[in-house]
Amino acid sequence: MTIQTIALNKLALSELNMRKVKPKAIDAMAADIQARGVLQNLVGYEEGQKVKICAGGRRYRALKLLQKQKAIPGTFEVPVEVRSKDEALEISLAENAQREDMHPADAVMAYRAIIDSGKEVEDVAASFGVSPAYVRRVLKLAALHPTILKAFQKDEIGMGSAQAFALTDDHDRQLEVFKRTGDNPHQIRAMLTQEKMADDDKSFQIVGEEAYLAAGGTFTTDLFGERRYCDDPGLVMDLLQDRLEAIAKAAREDGWRDAEAQLSRPDSFWMRTHLEPAGEREPTEDEAAELTQIEAAIAKRESEIEDDEHFYDDELRDLGRKQKAILGSLKVFTDEQKAEHTLIVFVGYDGIDQVAFTRSSRGSAGADGPKPPRPDYSQKVMDQLGAIRTLAVREAVAGDPELALDVLLNGLLAQVQGRGFSFEQAAEIRAENSPFHIDEAVMAHSSMREIDELAEADLARVGEEPTLATFREIDTETKLRLLAYCVASQITSLSFHSERDDQLAQIAEAAQINMVEKWEPNQAFYDQLSKATLFKLLAEGCGEGAVENCQKMKRADLAVAVNERLAGRGILPPALRMTAMAEVADSESKAA
Repeated sequence: MTIQTIALNKLALSELNMRKVKPKAIDAMAADIQARGVLQNLVGYEEGQKVKICAGGRRYRALKLLQKQKAIPGTFEVPVEVRSKDEALEISLAENAQREDMHPADAVMAYRAIIDSGKEVEDVAASFGVSPAYVRRVLKLAALHPTILKAFQKDEIGMGSAQAFALTDDHDRQLEVFKRTGDNPHQIRAMLTQEKMADDDKSFQIVGEEAYLAAGGTFTTDLFGERRYCDDPGLVMDLLQDRLEAIAKAAREDGWRDAEAQLSRPDSFWMRTHLEPAGEREPTEDEAAELTQIEAAIAKRESEIEDDEHFYDDELRDLGRKQKAILGSLKVFTDEQKAEHTLIVFVGYDGIDQVAFTRSSRGSAGADGPKPPRPDYSQKVMDQLGAIRTLAVREAVAGDPELALDVLLNGLLAQVQGRGFSFEQAAEIRAENSPFHIDEAVMAHSSMREIDELAEADLARVGEEPTLATFREIDTETKLRLLAYCVASQITSLSFHSERDDQLAQIAEAAQINMVEKWEPNQAFYDQLSKATLFKLLAEGCGEGAVENCQKMKRADLAVAVNERLAGRGILPPALRMTAMAEVADSESKAA
């Protein structure tokens, strides 16, 4: 290490200088150097006939500005610490990293340059007093698409967005999402993980990492969000179904007349009679010891946290699941009970539940039957479609007092006569405010109006706190419109294939709703679908030839193509087609 005085015209700015973003206040620094001289040496390395400056770039630029202004000559002597090229590179990063005004993008590229020079991650971490994990995170950012890195340097996107883009190494996918989202970390993460499943998802927690990896599953790790995502949610659900079916098969072998495996709690759960066990067996020594340990752990954890945190505490919930599983295994059913009744195995709130009913369920396929094909639409998408359909039915009922009266009478009489319960009705008449939300992006191509908008004039007429006298004075027509508004507000059925869903289908059929006029799929919707489902919709709208032409497209590009080609063609997902709703309504009327 030597500090030499070198003529300014013998110096040049190194391409390794870490401060790539143009520094500010060069004029002020030039004035300071002219008044007081160069107070701090520059750092450089010899290359050819020049000494390349890699630390002190702002001072070098200020000196060149003074030379341009003819305030100093090219022979002006500058103090320079001459190092080897590798040493100079590290000094450049260390010097700039200690300054608040160094742009994060500069530091990112600096680490990349040091690694490219042959240094190991651990060595770089030790040199700068950071962890190897920190260096790996920075290198993830350095590997972003060049366009995104430039946007980062220009402050067009922030650190949060840059970190979100690092969720994928696919540059094409990064660029595609960048064009759609810009500087929106939440939306970037949502788009890059929409086909993945977080490893804290209940379904994955039941399956377990060991089984998922053994089946060939892989993960994407969010180094910045400290989360992992399963790359194949379908595999997770297949493994979960296998586990449920294995439990159901074992139950049948144990003497149950019928045992079903379901991924969610049956819709008829509260409407069917639960079979009470004949008694409980005593726990084994191991079970008793484990229960004692769990109870002690629960008591200890409850003493460590506030009362209002008990319900949300992950450790307590995990202990509760283990306790519930052991206690559940102690229930005893007689051979006679098993021979006459049905066991349902399903995924409950805290894991796998087993509930016995006093009559068998409809359509049990058995564990040895063929697996149902993976559905075209995920549960998230089906929930969106259910909400869209419900909005359309609400709107129709709110605008048709006579239909609203029919719906109300149908539900109330069923309850009065003991033929049903409020929770079985599509319109669950309990006079509750039941708002729900659908993403604006998915509803961009919708003509539906909110029922509050439809009833705005009538609601204003009765005022904010109407009394019985208020209603005695208004005309019957206004009353019926308000009745329609109230009935419509109670329609909350979002799910498909349930008792309430059948009721909703009948109302939709009676209202003769044309969903093609109410809602059209858009890019935000198609972005959520698999390639197989996109091909099905494309074939229906444009023919098999269009599918052939798009076979080699990536899923994201295919979603864009499908959106462009199906726009205005009236192609809806099957769940929203009125023919499907009519079939359900017709089957219900025939059954009656």
